[in-house]
Amino acid sequence: MAIVVISRQVGSLGDEIAASVAERMNLQLVDQASIHKLAQACDSEFEKACTLYETELEPGFFERFFFSNSGYTSLFESLNLELASRGNVVIIGRGAQIVLRDIPGVFKTRIVAPKEVRIKRITEQKGVSSGEAADFVDRYDAQRRALIRMIFDKDLKDWDLYDLILNTNNYSVKTGSEILCRAIELMPRAEEETLKIKLAKLAFAKKVESKIKKKVTASPYRNIEITAGDNGLITISGFVSDKRTKEIVGEIASEVDGVTKVENQLRTTGLSF
Repeated sequence: MAIVVISRQVGSLGDEIAASVAERMNLQLVDQASIHKLAQACDSEFEKACTLYETELEPGFFERFFFSNSGYTSLFESLNLELASRGNVVIIGRGAQIVLRDIPGVFKTRIVAPKEVRIKRITEQKGVSSGEAADFVDRYDAQRRALIRMIFDKDLKDWDLYDLILNTNNYSVKTGSEILCRAIELMPRAEEETLKIKLAKLAFAKKVESKIKKKVTASPYRNIEITAGDNGLITISGFVSDKRTKEIVGEIASEVDGVTKVENQLRTTGLSF
């Protein structure tokens, strides 16, 4: 089973290469339509966050306060894990390289190109002036960096997130996709069914976690952690301030679709902040 994550700069040919890799390797390209469908399936209380996930655009000044809640990080993690659990997919952007960095068998690449090359490509593709293209490149670069930093507190230039960096300055879509396909073929694969089950459980756990963290603040020095077991079992660990908060967390988890049993192992600190 192949899971390919492609992070890209605008104008780097990243989207075109992603589509070519998917076609060459008979993988499902998680395109804009698929992302839109996934975003539309989000709970209404996460509507704004799901729109942000779909568009990859930085929120406005006041919306940043709205998205500072750690529940939205868990939501983005859940959506990426859900996409990966489908198997044989090419996922483009949205921080998937961060969420899946420790998952064996996932190939993660960053496609880049010199700024002047990207400006020239945008000028030709969109029929705009070089100045307009430069503004477009600067804006999108800044928005994507800001979104990833806001949600995941990571830098897209952290090269440890990737298995391969591809500079398309001297490569076409065809040659770029050939390079990636060969690199993907050489990467060791995890056992398919085991990996699918693992990813599905992680996605479900993060979905429950997002619901809880949106409504409940954990201890400043300990996190609330969710683990998904078999047949809808959810285990909650970590610290909260008091017994009533512990009960509320359990109640929130039990109301999530698919949860059949909750093992609430939260501990209380007896402290309020």
